[in-house]
Amino acid sequence: VTEGIRLVAVAWVQSLVRDPQDREILFDLDTVRRAIFHKDGKTTEFDLISKSYSNLLRKWGDV
Repeated sequence: VTEGIRLVAVAWVQSLVRDPQDREILFDLDTVRRAIFHKDGKTTEFDLISKSYSNLLRKWGDV
């Protein structure tokens, strides 16, 4: 740049879950969880899959 200003933004993203296969499982569970909620609202199935998602995230997550 010879004139004016240069603006730079630097960022990075770090996942809470290291293993790509574990992240994929969590992604799939969350996708199904959202679909159930969108279709039927808060049901027993939604609660169960939400609990499983949260437990796996807690187990696999690095904080």
